[in-house]
Amino acid sequence: MSLKKFRTLAAHQRALVSIGVLLDGHESVLHLENDAVRGEELAEAAESFAELDPELRNVLAGHHLRQALEDMGERIAEGGSIPSTEKDRS
Repeated sequence: MSLKKFRTLAAHQRALVSIGVLLDGHESVLHLENDAVRGEELAEAAESFAELDPELRNVLAGHHLRQALEDMGERIAEGGSIPSTEKDRS
């Protein structure tokens, strides 16, 4: 299991993947791949979690969700913003 792909995502994308994994486990891959902009990347990242035992998967996804939220909070505190459009994500 490698979370290398997951770790390359922006904080808001890591949060999205973590929430998807916590809510739907294996099914999160199917949901995330439907994202029109970054579906393939998000699905690959969720797939890394899907390979894990559910108890470990949930603990790890929860940890990464907290970290992503902290990262987003720090970015906002520094005067930045969370990307909301394709233009902002580039």
